[in-house]
Amino acid sequence: MTKRKSSKHKQQKEKIEETPKIRVVDRRFSAQAEALVEEASKSEKKYPTIVEELKARTELAEQKLKEKLKQLDEENEAYRVRLKKDMERRLNQEKLELFRNFLEIIDNFERALKAADETSTPEDLREGVQLNLDLLLSKFKSIGIEPMEVLHQPFNPHEAEAVGTVSVDDPELDHHVIEVIQGGFRWGDQVLRPARVQIGQYQGGEPSDGEDQEATVSSEGS
Repeated sequence: MTKRKSSKHKQQKEKIEETPKIRVVDRRFSAQAEALVEEASKSEKKYPTIVEELKARTELAEQKLKEKLKQLDEENEAYRVRLKKDMERRLNQEKLELFRNFLEIIDNFERALKAADETSTPEDLREGVQLNLDLLLSKFKSIGIEPMEVLHQPFNPHEAEAVGTVSVDDPELDHHVIEVIQGGFRWGDQVLRPARVQIGQYQGGEPSDGEDQEATVSSEGS
């Protein structure tokens, strides 16, 4: 009886030993570590992509800027060319208009010469010349050119050039223009040509206040 129990107990023990043992492994930390590694790998792959994208955008912006600057340069050059041509056209038109006005004066001189051949009266010839002179001055006035009135005026070195002096008895004529040798002209506020004049010089008594103005006398025009 005892042997049977011992044998049965032995068999149960062997069965227990043969039963495989179950091992429980906690893989939560391993999974978290793998997730962190994968996330870091994704970040490493994503970072160069962002840099490349920014670089591509920068290069595209620079290319567009260069194209825009080139376009602006071409437009500015075209505008300068058009402006230059327009200015040349206007200038030529003004020249033509000016020359066209002088043609009338040439016609009048030709008629005056023809009339001088037919009638040798000096008065008629003088009248014809005076008419042409008046017409020429009116043409000049139409474009802003006018003669300067300096006769009997105080000498102004900015408007006239003194080529000589004339003795005067009247002290009020001292340093005044006594004679105009060559007329002067102005265009607006600009002097086109100063007048060539002779100025009065008072010889006796106290000189007038006009003597304070220094008149440069040209030895060449004397």
